[in-house]
Amino acid sequence: MQTLLKIEGLSDDARAAALAAALKAVTGVIDAEVFVEDGLVSVLYDVRADVPTLVAAVTNAGYDARPL
Repeated sequence: MQTLLKIEGLSDDARAAALAAALKAVTGVIDAEVFVEDGLVSVLYDVRADVPTLVAAVTNAGYDARPL
């Protein structure tokens, strides 16, 4: 499965890398790609993860997120 999340407050590549790492640490996440200029993250995941869990991981990393 794949989802796109809108991220608020993401400002640079270093923070994007940290956010991608936080998402990749979620059980079931296969890949996470952050698009800083667009304020988006694309997450590829399997059945062990779900959108609320991904949003929670973004929130725990210090950002607001909502699914698109």
